Amino acid sequence: MNSELRRLIHLQQLDLKIVELQQRAEQIPQEIETFNRILEENRQTLEQARQHIEEDNKQRRLLEGEVETLRERLSKYKSQLMEVRTNKEYQAMLHEIENTEREIEAKEDHILERMMAIDEREKQAREAKGELVKKEEEILEKRGKLESFVSQAESQIVCLQKDRRRLEEEISGELTEQYQRIASVRNGVALAEAKDQSCQACHVKLRPQLFADIRTNRQIITCENCNRILYYAGP
Repeated sequence: MNSELRRLIHLQQLDLKIVELQQRAEQIPQEIETFNRILEENRQTLEQARQHIEEDNKQRRLLEGEVETLRERLSKYKSQLMEVRTNKEYQAMLHEIENTEREIEAKEDHILERMMAIDEREKQAREAKGELVKKEEEILEKRGKLESFVSQAESQIVCLQKDRRRLEEEISGELTEQYQRIASVRNGVALAEAKDQSCQACHVKLRPQLFADIRTNRQIITCENCNRILYYAGP
C-alpha cells in the first residue's frame, strides 16, 4: 500500500476517534444533570409525602380536640338531664345528647379515616425513602463512572492529538490540505473504502478500471461522485 495512503487512513482513524471521544464527553454533563433531576424529583416525592403526613396529623389532632370538646359538652348535658323539671326540657336535652353523640361518632369516623390515610402515606413515604436511597447509590455510581470517563477521555484526546500532529508531519502539505478540504465538507470523513466495485460512503458504482486501480492501493484516487479518497481494504 502507498505509504501516504496508509498514513491518511491512520490519520482519519485518529480524527474519528478524537471526534467520538469529544462528542461523548460533551454529552456527559447533560446526562449528569438528568441524574441530578431524577434525584431531586425523588426527594420532592419524599418531601411531599412527609408534608401530607404532617397535614393529616394536624387534621387528626384538630378532630381529636373537637371530639374532646364534644365529650365535655355531652357530659355536661347528661349532668343537666338529671336537673330538668319538665318533660319538654327532658326531651330537648335528650335531643341535644343524641345530636352530640352523632357528632362525636361522625368525627371519630373522620379520625379513623385520617389515621388510615396517615398509615398509607407513611407506607408511601417509606417506599419513597427506600427508592431515594436506591437511586442515590445507583446514580452516584453512574455519575462517578461518567466523570471518570470525561477525565480519561481528556487525557486520551491529548495523546491522540499528539499522535495526529506527528503523523501529519509525515504527510505532504498538499495531501494534508486535500484531506482537510474533503473532511470539512464530508462531516470529517475524507476517506472511504472501495468494496464490491462501489464507494462505501456514497454507494456510487465505480468504473471497472478505476476500481482495479484502487485495489492496488498504489496511488491517491478519489471517488468521482463524493470526492473522498478511496482505498481497498481487501475482500
